Amino acid sequence: MSIVKVPQLKIIGRIALANQIDPNGSFYSLWQDLNDDPQMSQVDQQLQEQVGQTNRVGLVVYAPESYLYWAGVAVPTTFSTPQDWQSYLLPAGQAFEVTQATPEFMPQIPLNFKLDQIFAQAEKENVQLPDSLGHAQQPYFLEELKFNDINHVEQQRYLVYLSDEIEALEDDLG
Repeated sequence: MSIVKVPQLKIIGRIALANQIDPNGSFYSLWQDLNDDPQMSQVDQQLQEQVGQTNRVGLVVYAPESYLYWAGVAVPTTFSTPQDWQSYLLPAGQAFEVTQATPEFMPQIPLNFKLDQIFAQAEKENVQLPDSLGHAQQPYFLEELKFNDINHVEQQRYLVYLSDEIEALEDDLG
């Protein structure tokens, strides 16, 4: 649990809108669709060959009134994006990091539940996170699992990017 520098990451995978969240508050069905895609095993195999491990990432990109959820994999920037998948270049930045000794299957955990835990931990450690991620200059929450082999989790961590908040524009139409 600390402040870390996060390098630029290329995320490939699938995207869901906030209104596509599952009834339990997770994006489990999005993850199931992604893991059922035959291209996923090819991506895992390529990553094993190129960098010696594979991973799964859940990325939330917040906006003032909503967010996008990415289910996917962090890959080298030169990595090709599979057909019908999307890619996103997550900028480098500083983030509050919480690692987890006992891995949890993140797709089944309600997003807000985990985010509340991270904010509570930051408060315990006197780390100031943005009051509103939707107004932050870097509005990102990243969940990451790393595997040396797909059945053995090597590391699990959560990152909330640290950045100033953008001043909200006042509505002068009144």
